[in-house]
Amino acid sequence: MSIGNLESFLERKIEGFFNRKLSSGLEPSEVMKQLEREILRRRRKSQNGVIVPNSYYIEMAPEDYQRLCARRFLDEIYIMVEKAVINNDCFMDGHLEITVNSNEELSRGNCEVLGRFEDDFYEEKPAEKMECHTIVLDKSEFNPPLNLPTEYKTVSLLAIEGQDIDSYLEFGEKNIYIGRRVNNDFILTDTNASRVHAYITYERHRHILYDAESLNGTYVNGQRVVLPQLLHPGDEIGVGETVLLYEVI
Repeated sequence: MSIGNLESFLERKIEGFFNRKLSSGLEPSEVMKQLEREILRRRRKSQNGVIVPNSYYIEMAPEDYQRLCARRFLDEIYIMVEKAVINNDCFMDGHLEITVNSNEELSRGNCEVLGRFEDDFYEEKPAEKMECHTIVLDKSEFNPPLNLPTEYKTVSLLAIEGQDIDSYLEFGEKNIYIGRRVNNDFILTDTNASRVHAYITYERHRHILYDAESLNGTYVNGQRVVLPQLLHPGDEIGVGETVLLYEVI
């Protein structure tokens, strides 16, 4: 072996040794990257559009599990999945459930993510891995204490034209009512808007816009809304003389 090759060999070995000894812990961003890859890998076409799994199982090393698995981290994962559904123009059926588990066989800094549709999720998941050190986040059963937000906010409406320009609202899973009525979620002073002009519902983890039989009609990107309208990031919603921009936050 030449001197140059020997130096290269030793450099790789020494670097590998220190990388293993000094390897950093698992970062939330890496978990989220793997989750998004799994969402895209498992998506499939159905009669009602492209759907993605609603159950996700995440395993990580014990030290990463102890460090990461706080409520804030779980909330971030939940929000990331909800946003990925919208950004990738998919749907999700059923409640979203995320399970995080400790696995002693995994080294620090690594994780494994498995996505399954509700019907086949538990059939393929080893039962012994569910018995201990497991956190399950199921929004349908989660009742947060008063010091936590009552919903996961994933999208926003911003008034970009009209009397109420710069008015802004973030929301997620609740129904949103738009118009001049004072108890609407997005209140307008626009005199060409009806008291309850339009509303947005949350169906299959997507936002659907309805016209509320308004006098002047509701528009999306210049087209009048006659049937329920699936919203996409960047859509411009016309209500009277007001234009609202719908975006993922």
